[in-house]
Amino acid sequence: MKKLLFFLLPFIGIAQIPSYYDGVNFSIREDIESELSDLTIAKHTTLINYTPGVWNTLLQSDLNPADSTTVLLIYGNNDTDNDPKNDRTRSIDLRNTGNCGSCIGRWEREHVYPQSLAVPRMSTSPRGPGTDAHNLRAVDRQMNSSRSNYPYTDSNGNAALVGSGFYPGDEWIGDVARIIMYMHIRYNEPNDAIGTLASANSVAWNSTNTANPNMPDLFLKWNAMDPPSEYELVRNEVISEVQGNRNPFIDNPYLATLAWGGEVANNTWGDFLNTTNYVQEEITVEVTPNPTSDFVNINAKQFKSANLYNIEGMLIQSDLKNKFSIAQYPAGVYILVIHLEDGRIVTKKVIKK
Repeated sequence: MKKLLFFLLPFIGIAQIPSYYDGVNFSIREDIESELSDLTIAKHTTLINYTPGVWNTLLQSDLNPADSTTVLLIYGNNDTDNDPKNDRTRSIDLRNTGNCGSCIGRWEREHVYPQSLAVPRMSTSPRGPGTDAHNLRAVDRQMNSSRSNYPYTDSNGNAALVGSGFYPGDEWIGDVARIIMYMHIRYNEPNDAIGTLASANSVAWNSTNTANPNMPDLFLKWNAMDPPSEYELVRNEVISEVQGNRNPFIDNPYLATLAWGGEVANNTWGDFLNTTNYVQEEITVEVTPNPTSDFVNINAKQFKSANLYNIEGMLIQSDLKNKFSIAQYPAGVYILVIHLEDGRIVTKKVIKK
């Protein structure tokens, strides 16, 4: 339907389950939801504030990779129909920071899991679920207003209100599903000191739960239909640098299938996750040397191409070969996206000395 990518640790190693997930036993399906929840909570080491923390994060995570002067707007689809409500991109300078009247043509922060549908209602002060950048996306002001707090419902085409629900648009259904799944495992813990009850069932309109009582079929379907894009997964990487934790369903949509069943999503870890036979094959993807001051070598049997992003999520080189130079860039951390011939996508951090 749209997109590309995914992130693995360590810097040099095999393209298997990332070390971030060390300690999670994926072979016991009944425990996967709770284990992912425990991991996501434990890894959330930095709580950012709503202002300026979320603004500063979105100015990196939601940056348009093709144009560093704009952000991508969730639910948007068209920059040429003269209706700013439908815009897919917007100048980073046109933020709604207040005192702008109707604020037509401005963008702001959208809680994909609506604040008022959580129990208790999410607050943007103090720091906590209402300021979690994984749940916040850049959105057009008018689109955000009409979207309101309607629960999500199924349809097709562009974003629109459908009866008593809201359809996010064909391009965004997977993004929405994985954000709701993240919020469910991160905040559906009654004893979490900063948490709130962010049940996935609260944000789906008239949805069935035939696969699992904890996750509406709607989100399992959307997760399978619309796999993570390169943009979505680089975004996950940028936010993990800020908060410490990741959205596991962006790293591998198949984790939702393991946790809740339903429509089978793409398994980006290949045979490393298998519901009947838990195995780890040695599929080597190495990036050397790392750190480096000049050339980077990618060693992968099925190498196809690679893209390079800076840590702010901006695409700086594309269609790279398996050896290239980063001598022209300043010292720092970069995100390397490696496309394999079998369709798998691996990302690694590269440190420039």
